[in-house]
Amino acid sequence: MEKYVRSYGSIIAIGVCILLGYVLLTDGFGVLSGFLFPSIFDVVKQFPEYIGQLITGLKSSLYLLVTAYVLAVVSAIALGTLIGLKSGLRKNLTPYINAFSAIPVPLMTPYAINLFPTFKAASIFLIWLAAFWVILGTTIGAVMSIDKRYLENAATLEIPSMEKLFKIILPAASPAILVGCSIALTLSFMMLAVAEMFGASSGMAYFVQYYSDFARFDLVMLGFLFTALILVSIMYVFDKIKHRILHWTINN
Repeated sequence: MEKYVRSYGSIIAIGVCILLGYVLLTDGFGVLSGFLFPSIFDVVKQFPEYIGQLITGLKSSLYLLVTAYVLAVVSAIALGTLIGLKSGLRKNLTPYINAFSAIPVPLMTPYAINLFPTFKAASIFLIWLAAFWVILGTTIGAVMSIDKRYLENAATLEIPSMEKLFKIILPAASPAILVGCSIALTLSFMMLAVAEMFGASSGMAYFVQYYSDFARFDLVMLGFLFTALILVSIMYVFDKIKHRILHWTINN
């Protein structure tokens, strides 16, 4: 218990301060509009009635998010490692990577809707694209920055290519790659919200959009809080996985 308090006490204290500040600005002094910013107590009271919709939306959102993100991680790390190791390939492809990655992903929404047969396929593509460019760029940079002495020593020891890849190249590049994966996960969540606001029939962002159309800002706030809780939980799990992978670094 003492260890838990030391680890998370400050985080909980900040959260309590934010909550108290909101209560004071709404219920206490009425500084914020009661229409747009409902009482947190009124919001919480809605939870039992709408928990079914929220869980259904969560399942739909996680299907899109997990599918797209896993595809992005696998494809971007594989391609980024190849480009990072091959200087000729990197020289020829870098201008195109810079050009295409600069296009805001939401602008691709009309093309995705028209090119893909279903909403789910279009959403997965958009989320994948948002994560792909970030992980690709960080992977290329991470592989390029590996101390060449590692590769020279591997060549001297005649280590096979696949063993060199998984025991030298990827471990050496993993800290930077995982930073990119963390950023990409947050961007994927943001793109998920954008994707669910067109043509969706369920999802966490759909829940917020649907009830905002009816000016039910108590339910909109409920959707915000539920979404934030899920995002924090996912990032917590991701950080635990990252720390386990990077157990050999100084910060772990």
